[in-house]
Amino acid sequence: MIEYLLELRVKDENKIRIINNRIFREKHMTDEEMEEKQIQFCKSMRENYKEAGKTLEILEYSMTEVS
Repeated sequence: MIEYLLELRVKDENKIRIINNRIFREKHMTDEEMEEKQIQFCKSMRENYKEAGKTLEILEYSMTEVS
């Protein structure tokens, strides 16, 4: 099992936060699959914050293979 860590560094009001998401796969992900997962995660987090009436500013994001 391969573990990936997707990390978002965001600005929430006046705070800088890090939001982590772990993805587990049987096979290695391609660069395209990794980019797609990053974009999906960013969009879903923006939607979640928007539903809560907050604005989310994404400063940076990354995805790395953990194991």
